Amino acid sequence: MDFYVIFFAFLFALAVNVQSYIIPREVLDSDGCARIHNEFITKKKTNFSYADVKDCYQTFPFDKDIASKTIDTLTGLVSGFYVFFDKAKEPPNPGFDFRPIDLKSELENFRDKSYSTLYDFTTDVRHLFYDLKDPHTMFGSYCFTTFVFHTNMTFYSVVNNGEQKIKVFDDTIDQCNIDCEVTHIDGQPALNVITEFANDLVYASRDLGVRFNIALDRAYKFPSFAVRTELPEKSDITYTLKCDNKNPFDVKRNWNAFVQNVTDLNKFKDSKSYFDNICNPSEGIILGHPSTSFQEVTIIPDSINEILKQDQSITIIKIIDDFISFYKVQDFGIVKFYTEQPVDRNGTTKLLPDVIQGFKELANTGVKKVVLDLSDNTGGYIFTTYFISLLLFPNTFPSFDFDIRISKQMRLAITEQYKLLTSNNIYDIQGYVDAKTYANFTSAEDFIGNNVYERGGIKDNYSNKYVDGAGINSMRKIIQTNLTTPLPWNPEDFIILTNGLCGSSCSLITEHAAEFSNISTVAIGGLACNKLLSYSSFTGGTVNNATQTFNSLGELGLLNNTLMPKPFPLTGMTSNYAIKEVYSKINPDDILDFTFKPADFRLFYDEKNVRNFSILWSQAAALIGSKSKTN
Repeated sequence: MDFYVIFFAFLFALAVNVQSYIIPREVLDSDGCARIHNEFITKKKTNFSYADVKDCYQTFPFDKDIASKTIDTLTGLVSGFYVFFDKAKEPPNPGFDFRPIDLKSELENFRDKSYSTLYDFTTDVRHLFYDLKDPHTMFGSYCFTTFVFHTNMTFYSVVNNGEQKIKVFDDTIDQCNIDCEVTHIDGQPALNVITEFANDLVYASRDLGVRFNIALDRAYKFPSFAVRTELPEKSDITYTLKCDNKNPFDVKRNWNAFVQNVTDLNKFKDSKSYFDNICNPSEGIILGHPSTSFQEVTIIPDSINEILKQDQSITIIKIIDDFISFYKVQDFGIVKFYTEQPVDRNGTTKLLPDVIQGFKELANTGVKKVVLDLSDNTGGYIFTTYFISLLLFPNTFPSFDFDIRISKQMRLAITEQYKLLTSNNIYDIQGYVDAKTYANFTSAEDFIGNNVYERGGIKDNYSNKYVDGAGINSMRKIIQTNLTTPLPWNPEDFIILTNGLCGSSCSLITEHAAEFSNISTVAIGGLACNKLLSYSSFTGGTVNNATQTFNSLGELGLLNNTLMPKPFPLTGMTSNYAIKEVYSKINPDDILDFTFKPADFRLFYDEKNVRNFSILWSQAAALIGSKSKTN
């Protein structure tokens, strides 16, 4: 099913009760934001020209005071609360590809730079955070993520006879181009262009091979080469295609922009109102996640539905919303995990008995082997990881050990929260227990401890290691209530399948299965020149955003404390950061986020399996019980 058709239909369905404005011609001629609004009002359009969006974004001049205060806020957030503030200064372990970053020093460097526009400054700072290759730690502005850019063409990569090529997955303008090889992009070898894009502008993994997969991804969990949230450098792009061994030919496409949230089009009529209501709204950003996160529009459930119609070998066992689905293919089972956060927290908890029922029904089919497919899964609630680990591997403890970097700011926040016990505060440690004894912490100081580790050449304090006792116990009760007979499979009956984009809670599930139960893993795609490919990404235990930070500090009466960062100068700006470290069980001194964990097996996409998940599932199932071929 076509992604763009679905998405645009959804946008048009929402376009009601639009407030109309009469915009003078002279304003339209000079104001890109006004032209966008006029197109929306007069033509009901939700997709716009590159030129209009560029003019809109670049209307706002650089303001040195805003820039300086932005740097102040970011420096305060990351130095006070980012758990990898020192660790980020270290060079990568073999297998990873990223640069060491001294965040405080590099943020300070922006004070001496001059820019023409606010967009240029914001983009430059955002790219610094991209270089961390950790989507748990980002900076952005809602001001410059209102629109998404595409050229109606998507891509995939195949490896034939040892040669890696880029090919057209879909072209909604000219279907004849589908499966043609893309030899060049803007005159440069296509593989090199995609790889460079993955290296520089994809940030959801420290493994370049996984970032290459994301650059070509069609699940749209993060910006890709084909669908971007950032303004492309120029208005068009030229693809050189070669089809059926015929002579190569060029296809020139314009970048088109479509709005991520149609309600934003009702918030402005020109650049002034765009700035007031999008870049710096008086009520702030009402978002559960930072606005830099790409809107999670996925075609995967629809793609599977199309495959189910065509492939009669797939039997549907149970589908639980867009959360988890159960299938049988031939003589093996498939459990497809889309997310660990399908709805709100309470809604997720209510779905967990259905998940248990799904596993029961799959077991009743008699399948002896099970493929756990966690591709294109960016995580969710951490308690879901405890639930899955307890359910599938009941003889293991369901959690890794965590700790927190204890800066002066963190120490003060934890101590005050322990005294005041405010509700829903991100500095609350009440549910945590000691990782060694499983005993409750008796005070803030008991949790904080006196542990000094050296990271990035800097010695700093870290909390005592802990686990989430309350979360684990609540998940254990759900399983005990709904499962009287253990599931029939042993660890050797499973294999985990991912394209490497398995992050946050998803990563905790896969890492736990691999480390605690020695479950085999298989990774798809990546760069053929690299033998190994990670099966998970960005493990980090918990991510907090700036809004949560300032709300929690406010509840503790600490917003005006001189140690604490001040809110951003523009309410449309936001940031998020990882707050917890996760330690390996096998090598207890290793931090999982910075430990290269390649899959046991490797598969590559081809012209058939890239369009039919059941082929990939069968290839993965055939590896269950085999000896690793990559390590």
